[in-house]
This record gives sequence, C-alpha cells and structure tokens, in this order.
Amino acid sequence: MTTLLKDIAVLFDASEPGQHVLEIASRLAGSHKSHLIGITALTQEPAPIQAGFAKGSAIHEVIVRQQSAMAAHAVQLGQSLTRALHRHDASGEFRVISHAESSSESSLHALYCDLLVVSHPDIAGSPLSWSAPQILRQSGVPILIIPFGWRDRPVGKRVLVAWNGSRQSRRAIADAMPMLMSAKEVTLLLIDPERTAELHGDAPGTDMAAYLARHHVKVELKRVISGGLPVAEVIVSHAKASQCDMVVFGAYSRPKLSESLFGGVTKTLLTEVPIPLFVSQ
Repeated sequence: MTTLLKDIAVLFDASEPGQHVLEIASRLAGSHKSHLIGITALTQEPAPIQAGFAKGSAIHEVIVRQQSAMAAHAVQLGQSLTRALHRHDASGEFRVISHAESSSESSLHALYCDLLVVSHPDIAGSPLSWSAPQILRQSGVPILIIPFGWRDRPVGKRVLVAWNGSRQSRRAIADAMPMLMSAKEVTLLLIDPERTAELHGDAPGTDMAAYLARHHVKVELKRVISGGLPVAEVIVSHAKASQCDMVVFGAYSRPKLSESLFGGVTKTLLTEVPIPLFVSQ
C-alpha cells in the first residue's frame, strides 16, 4: 500500500467546469508534492457549411485549417495547465487524446497514476464513452469526483470514510491513505453495523480505527442507525453535518445483480455527487 500520491491525473478542458477541476487537481498536486498529468480529449470543430462544397485543393485547405484550430486549442490548454502548475508549485505534463477513443483505450492514459480527478456532472475533457463507473471498472484507478458547485472550498481536510467491512471499502481506505494522513479530521462512519456483524467483530469499527490511528490519521469512530433511511442519504447527511469536504467509499460493495436491480449507495452517490467523492473499487 502506498502512502504517497506520486502521480495525479486530471481530465480537463477549456470550459468553466474543466478549469475548475484543473485548479483543484493542481492545488492537490502541490500540497502532496505530486506530478500532475493533465489529460484532455480534443474534438474536431465542425467545418463551416461552405466547406461542404469544397473541391480539389480546397478540401486540403479545409483540413489544414481544422488541424491548425485544434493545434491552437491544444496550445491554449497546455498553457492553462502550466499556469495552474505554477500557481501551486507542482510539476506536470500534458497529454492529448482523441475524443472518439473507446473507454478501454482511453483508460490506458490514466492507468499509471495514483489518482484520477474528474468533474461532475459532466467529465470535462473526456472522450465520448467515458463515465465514472466505466473508469472504475476498467482502469482500477481510484477517482476523486469534484462537483462543479464546489467553489473555492478545500478538498480532503475534513474527511468522512464510509466503512462497511467490505473488500471494496478496505481498498478505498488503502487508496485514500495519503489524503487521510494529511487530513485535519477523519470520521470513520459505520451505518447499521449489526446487520453485517460477521464483517465487524464484537466492537464494530474499533480495529479499523486503530489501524488508521497507527498510520497517524486523526480519526473519530461513529456508529449510527439508519432508521430505515437509504444508506447514501445517511452518509451525505452526516458528511454535511460534520462539514466534511470529502467522502471516501468503496464502490459496488453489494452484489452487482442487487445493485443493478435495486440501485444502491454507489449509484446514488455517483449520480448526485453532493460533495467531493473519493471512490475506489
């Protein structure tokens, strides 16, 4: 298990959400002394109507103009990445991928990093086929999802960890450990632990809290009863009440058939993204 975020990747573009997520990822890279990989998917702008009547050498001219426009756009995005890196004293690099790439091809660009940062509700700078669930399932890279409304607010200072004793939840904690160690406060939240007593033991959450404490995480253990409310609603309610700026959870810890038929915590959180989410699978 790593205790450092050496490489962080971010999907971004020139849009307001794209620049917003770039700023947050750059700030995160600076605070963790990480290398930031800025990734954008360039799409070819539609040609003007008159281009459809081009013939002979004019067709070549249309193609050259479109390629020049795309190159200029890429230069502008590279410059915005450079400025963001400079503001937060971080190193980085710029990668351009095709807007039409399949998710399996595109995931290769993010595989060699410790964390991928994306925007919500739309993933700025992503290829056509990308979605958060696909990224999780195909790349195995943990994702930090930033809602567009999260303006000029910290990320990862006051963290809520949703712990249910599952393998996915355990993996999420391991992946998020660098951020948990640097957080000011971490709440380890257990919801209805008696329902899965076989995963928790006699004192639910105590062993995981002790494990986190040994890693110098400032952790507080909370056990709560859902009272029949959806688990996702309970997680968000406690996160907001504690003024948390990030929730860590393991995706799809219920059987896939159950998730697809009845929905679940993962589906609800990934759809709504009320606060920044650190998701692993």
